[in-house]
Amino acid sequence: MYLSSAPARVCLFGEHQDYLFQKVIPAAINLRLNIVSEKNKDKNLKITSINLNETIIIPPNIEELSSPVGSFKAFIEAGVISLKQAFTDIEIPAINSTISSYIPLASGLSSSAALLVGWISHLSGILEMGLDKRDIAELAYNAEHRVMNIPCGKMDQYSTSYGSIISLSCIEPPELTKLRKHDFELVIVNSNTPKLTSEVHGSKVHDVKRVVNKLERLANTELKHLSSEDFVKYDKQFPSREICMLKAILSIKEDTEKAETLLQSAKPDIQMLGELLSSQQNALRDGIKVSLPILDKIVKTGIEEGALGGKLTGAGLGGCVVFLVREDGLGIMERLKSKLELPTWFVEIDQGVYFEKNYFSLSQ
Repeated sequence: MYLSSAPARVCLFGEHQDYLFQKVIPAAINLRLNIVSEKNKDKNLKITSINLNETIIIPPNIEELSSPVGSFKAFIEAGVISLKQAFTDIEIPAINSTISSYIPLASGLSSSAALLVGWISHLSGILEMGLDKRDIAELAYNAEHRVMNIPCGKMDQYSTSYGSIISLSCIEPPELTKLRKHDFELVIVNSNTPKLTSEVHGSKVHDVKRVVNKLERLANTELKHLSSEDFVKYDKQFPSREICMLKAILSIKEDTEKAETLLQSAKPDIQMLGELLSSQQNALRDGIKVSLPILDKIVKTGIEEGALGGKLTGAGLGGCVVFLVREDGLGIMERLKSKLELPTWFVEIDQGVYFEKNYFSLSQ
């Protein structure tokens, strides 16, 4: 028997920054996706999703997607294809696999990255390929972005693969720094509103990239060298909607830089970290316009109940809100669950993907 396990992730700082090649600070959390397999004699891969109540069969020699992009089968196929594109001489093993997940779908917690990272780790582990966490993250990104043509950055794959809290500079190749786990807690509330679709996300990404490229041309420099103060020199050359968007992008970038400095210190100002979290929510709501009234209500309620700060996590227009809490995370979770009547978790920062050979399950 074989086991792989991959975590969900929250983006603490740097939402809508990874595809702009800026810094992000995600954290892996202990809501996990697990894959258990054994080899079979059927020569095909048979994969069952417990959560979806769906079983699929794919041939190990698959070379292109046979299912609609975004479907469970497409993700499984894309993982196999990505691995085979990178290593043309491998033979994908015939296995029976069962996938179970505690990560809510379409919620901004990177269930898709957990599936791909866990699946690629699983296959490469069975084949004893010796891939490291960076290899797995890159292959998962390739599966999602190039095989399925889904617009995304690399934050989700790297966070899920490496685990813990990381600072990721989304350049090529990405530069990663592990940050300290400090004395704060995280609470998550699911709005039960599925986050924006890949089509809407693609349109939003295109819009953000377009205005950033325009600013970079005017300033004759890259976004990483620009500040909110610099933007004042050029704001008259943008319509009001684009001004709001660029102010938000620069604000999120600067908040992320401040948060990284705080998290690198021995005793960071936890109150300030919470304020930076809420500052990013304001930018996402007012500038990039990816919040919703339900998300705003959740944030407001969490602050009233004692959280130091809160923001949506993920692309937005639905999904989850993450709160930073100094203490009493369990109490705040219970009060939010009672007031909002929505799925709520008190979560811990967790390790990244792992693979076990000779796994034994009592349920088998």
